[in-house]
Amino acid sequence: MEVPAMSIAPIMPWPLLAVLAVLLIGGCITLAILIRRRRIAWILRAVAAALLIGACLRPGVPTEVTTEVPVAAADVFLLVDTTASAVAEDWDGDKPRLEGVRADVDALLEQLPGARVSVITFDSRASVRVPLTTDHAAVRSAFEVMRPERTTSSTGSSVTAARGELVSRLDKSEENHPDNQRFVFYFGDGEQTSDQQPESLADIGDRIDGGGVFGYGTSAGGRMLETAGFDWSIDGSTTDPEPPEYIQDPETGKDALSVIDEDQLKAIAKDLGVDYTHRTAGTELKAAVTMPELEEQHNDEHVADGRSDYFWIPLLGVIALLTVDAGRSLGQFRSLNRLYALLRRSR
Repeated sequence: MEVPAMSIAPIMPWPLLAVLAVLLIGGCITLAILIRRRRIAWILRAVAAALLIGACLRPGVPTEVTTEVPVAAADVFLLVDTTASAVAEDWDGDKPRLEGVRADVDALLEQLPGARVSVITFDSRASVRVPLTTDHAAVRSAFEVMRPERTTSSTGSSVTAARGELVSRLDKSEENHPDNQRFVFYFGDGEQTSDQQPESLADIGDRIDGGGVFGYGTSAGGRMLETAGFDWSIDGSTTDPEPPEYIQDPETGKDALSVIDEDQLKAIAKDLGVDYTHRTAGTELKAAVTMPELEEQHNDEHVADGRSDYFWIPLLGVIALLTVDAGRSLGQFRSLNRLYALLRRSR
């Protein structure tokens, strides 16, 4: 069996540790030389100081830490519309729709403990932003940095653009975890800006155990700020001196409006065999949607790099030496008291 090599991980910067070592150890040695009658005491203190510096080096060996992670027998796929209309300003007044999507995804994840979750976004093309993972914090982080496609790159999109990626991921899910439940949740506004007709998702509906279609937007529509990739936030704020402008309708020359198409969203829900819900601010997702019941969980072992610290060993030596030093000092103090008592009697 191979013995892991010991390493050190100082608790403070090397220069500071070096100065501390010189002051403590050097000071004790100097006093041991200058004060001969207390030389043994200062030598013991020098050794204690050396052990203290050794503890500050934090010696240890690398280890493997195995933890059991609860995993539900469920694979969940989140399909998210990231076209320019994702930032249409008609959520909770004049906020971008993507804020509503983010809030709903956060609430959804709370209802899916231990489930493996994947995020697939779609605009002019579909992309897997997050592969299946039980790390829900990573999923939330993906939504925190999620942005719509660049306005200049948009060439029209289909509401079923994620179909190909979803089918591919379902195939892998069925191959790797054939007994798992599978759920699909769709987040979008139903606007079809591609010249082609949306593809049917009915065959996918036959392969999943549930999910939901969530619609965002209003019949009045919302204006959309131009997006330039990662330079802009979803509310249009930027450090650039030139703020983004609203997307213009080429036919009218006025601000373009994105309007929800609930008929299209209901058709998607029908294909998938799930319920459609129009989402509005102020309504809790849990109250508006019947959440799926996940099958019994099991535990997966997760192995991570760890470290076993042994700084406590030199600290035991420090405590032992200080105890000896304290005992010697106490003995000397008692001797002085006895001497003082004898002097008082002699008077």
